[in-house]
Amino acid sequence: MKILILHLTFFIYSISLLSQDITNTLDASGLFTVKDASTTFFTITQLTGEVNILNTMRLENTSSSTTGVINKGIVRFIHNYGVGSTFMGLYSGNFTMTGNYNSAFGRSSLSSNTTGNENSAFGPFSLYYNTTGAKNSAFGASSLFFNTAGNDNSAFGRSSLYSNTTGNYNSAFGYSSLYLNTTGYNNSAFGDNSLFSNTTGNSNTALGYSALLSNTTGSINTAVGIYALYYNTTGSNNTAMGRSCLESNTEGNYNSAFGYSAGSNITTGSNLTCVGYNAEPTSASATNQITLGNGSVNSLRCNVTTITSLSDQRDKKNITDLSLGLDFITKLKPRQFNWDKREWYENDLSDGSKMKEEPTAGFIAQELDEAQTSADAEWLNLVLKDNPEKWEATPGNLLPVMVKAIQELNEKNEQLKIKNAELEKRLSQFEEVQTLIIKKFEVLESKETLNVQIVKAENNNQ
Repeated sequence: MKILILHLTFFIYSISLLSQDITNTLDASGLFTVKDASTTFFTITQLTGEVNILNTMRLENTSSSTTGVINKGIVRFIHNYGVGSTFMGLYSGNFTMTGNYNSAFGRSSLSSNTTGNENSAFGPFSLYYNTTGAKNSAFGASSLFFNTAGNDNSAFGRSSLYSNTTGNYNSAFGYSSLYLNTTGYNNSAFGDNSLFSNTTGNSNTALGYSALLSNTTGSINTAVGIYALYYNTTGSNNTAMGRSCLESNTEGNYNSAFGYSAGSNITTGSNLTCVGYNAEPTSASATNQITLGNGSVNSLRCNVTTITSLSDQRDKKNITDLSLGLDFITKLKPRQFNWDKREWYENDLSDGSKMKEEPTAGFIAQELDEAQTSADAEWLNLVLKDNPEKWEATPGNLLPVMVKAIQELNEKNEQLKIKNAELEKRLSQFEEVQTLIIKKFEVLESKETLNVQIVKAENNNQ
């Protein structure tokens, strides 16, 4: 192999002296080497065209499009325009910005930046339109694509926070998470398509695939689990934890659901709490209810047997004695029955084949409703009819009436006691009179006997 060695000093001298094009042709398998007496700095291998730099390569700091720039073809590819900035990728960064400490890796990343500082863009078109936004982190193709002036946002995943323009303090992790967000702030999305449709909603947290996917302007929602709060659009202050929790909620507010599919049928209902697998309120638009468990739950366990509720006199007006009591209670019909729920059958058509073997005791909602209607006492709320296909009973509301009935029975009992005492007193007096009469009869009998004896004696003497 023929090696052509050309000293660097001679090479530079030749260029400056002749001021002409210089062509060095290597034979086959030749090697071009630049070195000093002992150290090789640069080689070109003819066989492969490989260029090998055996020391450092110095590039001027980028001050313009013609200084300190590595191009790919005629397009900028690597440069460090601005203080503390690094750009790598076709069209990444630009040569007019005044923002500093930016890092961009990927085609056209941070290419529109003007005064934005401390931004990090990784992936083609990440932070593409950013101009003045600062302290943003975009990782993934087209992440934070439309961001212009938004600050302190973090986007991880393709197209995450894609439409954000001026929203601040958002965190998106996952493909298309917070995709349509424009000005919403303080949102956190973790999972593909989470908070996908959010535009101006604030302070939402979505964790799970498609969690809060449809949310647009709803705020202060928390969704944890796949499809949690999936259809929510404008509803606010909702909390869903579990797969498909509050899935159908659209505009409902202040709802809380915990457990697989808990509250999944709620749409516009508000202030509802559903705890447990498939726990559902009476209807999709119900309000102010707590549901514990689904229709299969048959035991409610707790270390105490009562629930404490508000009963402060200062919060009550028009306080009077309850008019309903024993008469109302006597009209109720406690029943024994076997459960045979329609929901256990296809098309909700019961044929008795799934009826529970063990009987139970309770009331019939329709009969309770009839009783309170007849007494003009619907205000007792013994029956919940939000869902016309499934009436529910609230027998606990009978407690005041039962207490009243017991008091009425006690009053009758006390009256009977008084009457009984009077009767006992009269009976005692009667017994005393009876004893006196008996004694008088005994005296009379004694006198009569004596008289008879006297008569007999007189008769005998005659």
